[in-house]
Amino acid sequence: MKDSFQALDQKPWPDMRRLMWIVFTAVLLRLVWAVLIPVVPLSDSQGYDIFARNLVEHGVFGWTPDQPFAFWPPGTSFLYAAMYWLFGYGYASLIVLHILISVGLILTSARVAHRFYGEAAALWCACLLALWPTLIMFTTILASELLFALLTVAALDAWTARSGSTWKRGALAGVLLGMAALVRPQALLLPAVYGLALVLSSPRPRQALGQQLRVALVSGLVMAVLIAPWAWRNYQLYDELVLISTNGGITLWMGNTPGTGGSHMDVPAAIAELPDNEQARVLGAMAREYILAEPVAFAMRAVKKVFLLYSNESIGVGWNAGGIAQRFGEASVLWFKRFTQITWAALFLVSLYGLWTLMRRDGVWRVLVSPVVLTVLFYTALHSVVVSQDRYHLNFAGQIAMFFGIGMASLLHRWRKPSPSSHAMQEPQQALRPH
Repeated sequence: MKDSFQALDQKPWPDMRRLMWIVFTAVLLRLVWAVLIPVVPLSDSQGYDIFARNLVEHGVFGWTPDQPFAFWPPGTSFLYAAMYWLFGYGYASLIVLHILISVGLILTSARVAHRFYGEAAALWCACLLALWPTLIMFTTILASELLFALLTVAALDAWTARSGSTWKRGALAGVLLGMAALVRPQALLLPAVYGLALVLSSPRPRQALGQQLRVALVSGLVMAVLIAPWAWRNYQLYDELVLISTNGGITLWMGNTPGTGGSHMDVPAAIAELPDNEQARVLGAMAREYILAEPVAFAMRAVKKVFLLYSNESIGVGWNAGGIAQRFGEASVLWFKRFTQITWAALFLVSLYGLWTLMRRDGVWRVLVSPVVLTVLFYTALHSVVVSQDRYHLNFAGQIAMFFGIGMASLLHRWRKPSPSSHAMQEPQQALRPH
């Protein structure tokens, strides 16, 4: 185990030549998509556009300059506002930003995959992130998914790095997780998830406990410093503590109310007239009452929402529908949706195979408590309780790609003819074993 870590310290990245070709391909495909499909903000994308413009022009976060709010987390809008302030209101700067975020996601995910699962898995992980159709389509969508995925995977990379002191790793992870929490508040719980996973998966849990507590403490303090100014702004706005956003109670209600399908629902008109913090309080109480009154129905909804999370993938087309229709006609939108649904089904099956291969080799418990898998379980459990949609699995696209990489490495190993003395035969096996 120690020798493996030393080898990884000497070579923290997979084959850089191959990795750069993958990155080049990813950039090229996204540029081609951006040239073909114009940016036409719809739904949430339109909201991010409006919020960013109001921040630049009025210094106010909200739908209108005279009605500031905290229903949405501000992180993504802050970033878009910075791009608008620097480069003007054209969408070209956001396209470049999205491509840079995609490159960052590819590199950090490959680095984490290489650390835990070996070089072959890391390269296949990078390949999937470069070629994943929906991720390419997000080049022309104003959204938080890519940014959140990058920040959280980069935080895991920093947290588990084999170089640097506990304090440095905790501080860097805290900066990344603090920014991630401002994009999506669920990142607030990730220090506990990462720390717990690394303790439970350690061969010496008691020794690991002290180290992980120190990393978690440092990261938590840094996160608090980053979030504090926004929490103070919210306190001044609502006269109550709101760390980041007020949508927690509302999303809980969307997933737990009579007639819910588990996905987005409009707030009742009478309640929509209330300030968003009061909406959250009222709807959250209604949701909790409904859950406690019918616990069996809640459990059944939870299963349904897990199915919603993983069963489909068409959001990239849906949020690009205006641009796709302009370029190829209205009828083409359905064909694009069918394409992304088919490709998602294929990559998801390979990812499940990779996860199964890992469990068969290393045991169910060891795999389930690993930081990569436990993070996915955390996101899945969260959306089984609150609102759920197919777009939310993009928040952990990097982790899915790691499982895909393991699956592809295993499949290639199976297809090759056995050669006990061949190094090429041994590498995929190494890719399946967490270091």
